[in-house]
Amino acid sequence: MKRKVVRALAVMAVVVAGSAVASAPAAASDAPGDICVTNQSTWLRDQPWGNVLRTLSPGRGFRVHSIYGGSDIGTWYYGHGAEAPWQDGWIPAANCNW
Repeated sequence: MKRKVVRALAVMAVVVAGSAVASAPAAASDAPGDICVTNQSTWLRDQPWGNVLRTLSPGRGFRVHSIYGGSDIGTWYYGHGAEAPWQDGWIPAANCNW
């Protein structure tokens, strides 16, 4: 009986720790700029409509350093994601929630 209780507590501790990590959005870095949260898998590009550098996961922080574009060409955000704070690039504004 004692083993079952200890095993159940160990399993619960792992589940709670894992769910806490998965549900907390990261906050990119402490560089200047506002943070939005990606609302879908998002390609980080070297320039607007350019080459893909990496894929950012949904629900993660993206620190915006500058904004480009407008209504007729689409708006893009330049900055970096929480998964790679050392790599700046561009994402479509539509892929970010404030």
